[in-house]
Amino acid sequence: MSDKKKKGYFAKHAKSSAAMISLGIHAVLILVAVSFVAVTVIQKEDQKFEAKQVNRPKQKLKKLQVPVKVKKNKPKPKLRKRVVVKNVTRKTPEFKMPEITGVKGGMGNMGDGGGGMESIGFSMPEMDFFGAKAKGDKVVFVVHFGPATISGGNDGKGGTTYTPFSRMTGLTIRNRLEDLVDTLPEYTLFNVTAYFAGDNWAMEPNMQLATPANKQKVKDWMEPVNPLEGNYQYCFAGKPKTVEAAYNKYPTKVDKLPFYATKWAYPYRVPKDLEQKYAPDAPGGFMHWGRGVAWAILEQKPDTIFVLTTNYIDGWSTSKKGPDGKNVSKTPNNPRKMAQSLQKMCLDVYGPDKKKWPTINVVVLAKAGRDSTGANRVLGEQFGPIIKSFKADGSVIDDIKKYMNDEETALYRKYQSEYGNKQSN
Repeated sequence: MSDKKKKGYFAKHAKSSAAMISLGIHAVLILVAVSFVAVTVIQKEDQKFEAKQVNRPKQKLKKLQVPVKVKKNKPKPKLRKRVVVKNVTRKTPEFKMPEITGVKGGMGNMGDGGGGMESIGFSMPEMDFFGAKAKGDKVVFVVHFGPATISGGNDGKGGTTYTPFSRMTGLTIRNRLEDLVDTLPEYTLFNVTAYFAGDNWAMEPNMQLATPANKQKVKDWMEPVNPLEGNYQYCFAGKPKTVEAAYNKYPTKVDKLPFYATKWAYPYRVPKDLEQKYAPDAPGGFMHWGRGVAWAILEQKPDTIFVLTTNYIDGWSTSKKGPDGKNVSKTPNNPRKMAQSLQKMCLDVYGPDKKKWPTINVVVLAKAGRDSTGANRVLGEQFGPIIKSFKADGSVIDDIKKYMNDEETALYRKYQSEYGNKQSN
């Protein structure tokens, strides 16, 4: 056989076989490489991070630089020429805590007052009570509620007539008193007492702060007094025995009173020992308006007192009766002794400084339709020493219609047409 026949398949395709073998080897290597990478990726461990503490330099805090505004001194404003400034020395009003309903004699009796109302922005209220004017922050009203303020003319039988027309005077006085109390600032202390002859009924035993509730109390207290309609004389008539018992145990409240009286009362009479001290030579003791003023000074210690009356009666008035029971002689009133008695009382209560004493301001009511000459004489001659001694003011009501509002005037005219001809003025 020749050499050509001896050569096999690979001999004949030596180059192609080598290429195939090389290709196979590379394919195996690639496959192995790919497999190796895939396994490596799958089995690769997760990376772990560990926090390491790093020391950093600390910086010191700097203080904030706040800009400061410097106020320049400005020139004081100049007052206009029309403004007048008075250097006034004012008295100190004293006040109490709002939850306290009443304080005997005001806050001055609760310890050290510690300064004046006006020094902290309050001003002393100025009051006008039927023409009598005064300033004060502790005020007491002593008001006549007796027959002279509501009675008419003679009934022809030796008695006096009482009609809705004549009672309009008492209603007007009550209404104006309520109006004045309504205007008082809430830091004001006040109280009211009603009197006639031997009776004196206080609204409360202690001064009241002028809150809305206490202002309403005045209206409630006076609301039933001397109604226009009804068969009665005046509010103090027909009083029960409980009133006399209460006089001996002041302050005792009496609230079961006739329908025409005050809703309640604290009856007051100057104790015997004090009457002997301040009015030893007055046979009748303190009575009428004088008892009301004594109650105000001794029990309330106000800086302002207003008295409304129809006449002057004090404890120095005495009468002697003849065999027939009629008066044969009468010792006149003694206003100077009364003024001295009240001054002595104030000296003990307020001290020697007369600037601290109360003003005792007086209003005299002239009977409706009558000449006011007599009322002016009572004010000037009889109340004159009291008004002068206590540096007070006085006035006369010469026509009650001047103080009526439109509604009261219409009612007055109505009753005048019905009852005016039944009384003589």
